[in-house]
Amino acid sequence: MSSLASHTGARLFTGTLLGLLAQAWMALAIPAQAANPQPLVVATYAYPQRDRAAAIRPLADYLGRQLGRPVEVRVVPSPTALIAGVAAGEVDVAVPNLHGYLQALKLPGGSVATLPVPEVPPAQAQRYRAVIVARLPLTGEALAAEAARLRLVLVGPDSASGGFVPRGHLADLGIAHPEAGFASVDHAGSHAAALAWLRDGRADVAALAADVYDAEPHAGLHEIWRSPVIPPGPLLCRPSVDVDCATIGDELLAAGGRDPAVMAGLRMGWPEFGDATGLTRADETALAKLAERID
Repeated sequence: MSSLASHTGARLFTGTLLGLLAQAWMALAIPAQAANPQPLVVATYAYPQRDRAAAIRPLADYLGRQLGRPVEVRVVPSPTALIAGVAAGEVDVAVPNLHGYLQALKLPGGSVATLPVPEVPPAQAQRYRAVIVARLPLTGEALAAEAARLRLVLVGPDSASGGFVPRGHLADLGIAHPEAGFASVDHAGSHAAALAWLRDGRADVAALAADVYDAEPHAGLHEIWRSPVIPPGPLLCRPSVDVDCATIGDELLAAGGRDPAVMAGLRMGWPEFGDATGLTRADETALAKLAERID
């Protein structure tokens, strides 16, 4: 046999051996990856005096058990930051507020999937509204006329009942940009804080959740407007190769009967969920119409 033939045979043998080794490695690596999946990241946003990590821990643990994979709980500073995390691929399952959910609807198609929403008893759902309250007895028209000399306090830019819902009503009154229409606009950070600003005289007008305002009588304060019922925001899922949002949705629909701790945690973190004991399918068509009311 010539030297050339020997070298050619050796190269063929080596190439074949390397190919077989690569196939064997892939066969071992794929089951190993399946046996050690990446954690399912379940996240929400922070809120004063609410332990949101503890609130969503039962939800995360339940999904981990049902899906057979590890989970990781995260709490980010705001609903906007939460949706940014979803968009960046850093969050798999999100528990937003309504404003965060509506922001997510503006992401590119296929970026997120709507999951079930807590099924709040009808009588309690009626309580989730926004109010605009003032230190003076004003009508809506008078509020619009006097806005330039009044100080407005909202809960926060990401809030529903203390943010975009009352801002929408102000726009209907002709105050499309409160920052330009009022003497000043501040964000108190919570509904209780917004009410305190009004009581203490640091603001002339406040927008906040009706149930916080209704919790006790307030001498010297005057309700100007009360919104229709505000729906809660559904949970969100980021579809990916290893995240089946349809399966997660089905597991959530069954969560109330399988593990009451899931809803107990969510109720602890979100008083607007009232006595909800389970989750139900969201009315995506009605919610999509609300998305037109946010920036």
